[in-house]
Amino acid sequence: MDDLTRTWTVYRPPAAEGDPSAPVLLVIHGTGDTGSGIRNGIGPDLERLADEEGFAIVYVDGHENNWNECRREGDWPAKEEDLDDVGLFREAAGSLGTTGPVYAVGFSAGGHMAMRLALEAPDLVDGVAAVAANPPTRENLDCGVGGEPVPIMFVQGRQDPINPIDGGEVRVGSGLAAQSRGEVLSAVDGAEWFARHNGVAAAGSSPSVSRDGDAETITWEGPDPVRLVMVDRVGHSFPTLSGRWGRDGGARYDAPGEIWRFFSPGPP
Repeated sequence: MDDLTRTWTVYRPPAAEGDPSAPVLLVIHGTGDTGSGIRNGIGPDLERLADEEGFAIVYVDGHENNWNECRREGDWPAKEEDLDDVGLFREAAGSLGTTGPVYAVGFSAGGHMAMRLALEAPDLVDGVAAVAANPPTRENLDCGVGGEPVPIMFVQGRQDPINPIDGGEVRVGSGLAAQSRGEVLSAVDGAEWFARHNGVAAAGSSPSVSRDGDAETITWEGPDPVRLVMVDRVGHSFPTLSGRWGRDGGARYDAPGEIWRFFSPGPP
């Protein structure tokens, strides 16, 4: 694609073999990472879940470790070359020949790519999740927003130094080498923006709010729900019960499991 060779790795558990209706989960890494890198971090948690629930996982590789995602600011190769990363995810999902639902989960810049899929490819994805990624401000938004709504879940650490929970500038790196990715909304304002886009933030109504241990959850219920989970004592990380990602000593939260339950809640 785009005169480049693009790659992805598939994990298909026995429960999904030979079942064209088995769901597919697209996994999107963050800046500077690869599909194998994010697999090393959260793959054991995700693949254990895939074994239990019978879905396939596709770990997709970004061009030079990044994506042509929704933020206007930032000068990285995928965006400078205006690569068709939406088309890449269509190819990756289509390579499995599935007729079942397709979901996407992304971390950091991968979360912004997941938002692009929700906004510009609602025919491809049945739900997305963004971890450690708040939606960009209007001035920093470079995606079309006229498509059909898609359920979306956000997971954000309260101590994230890169993607600030209260909004503001996202900077990658440190010192003179630090690069700006522009401004993002606060976690709450960003989720509410998607709730309005999805038609589940009705005038005069309020989302449900709950707390379970270290996690506060805000949900805008409806046909295309929006959920925000803010986890205490977690930085720029993908929280799991094992604490495998980053081993930063943060709170334990089963983000893979809760994201899957959001995507596929089962019978009431």
